[in-house]
Amino acid sequence: MAQKAIIAEELKHKIGQEWLLGEFEIEKGMVQRFVRAIGDSNPRWETMAPPFFIVTVGGEQFGQQLAAMFPDGLLHGSTELECHQPVRPGDKITVTGKVLNVRERSQMAFVTFEITYTNQRQELVARCQQTMIGYQTEK
Repeated sequence: MAQKAIIAEELKHKIGQEWLLGEFEIEKGMVQRFVRAIGDSNPRWETMAPPFFIVTVGGEQFGQQLAAMFPDGLLHGSTELECHQPVRPGDKITVTGKVLNVRERSQMAFVTFEITYTNQRQELVARCQQTMIGYQTEK
């Protein structure tokens, strides 16, 4: 069996399983660095984070794990972000993730996963769904 098929089957067995990716306290400096990086001087970002800021919190574990599984290449396919609550400095964000779908085409595996962000009040802050495309040569 080809290596890529083994990887895809391993990921398929994880579909629907949720696991903790981490708990993070949002610091004002984190938000300020993000705002400077995107070049947005809107004064509202003094008290809350821009909506897309949340994807920088805790989700990199998925990318690192997938990159290790697909050493021949990993591409970002898509991102869909739903924001439900503002993120503010001092918030404690819990990040969980799960694989939603894995499909194969030729030498590629399309892996769709969801990352969920909740705050210290157990409120849903955001949900991010991403698709990554892993490439694996035949071995």
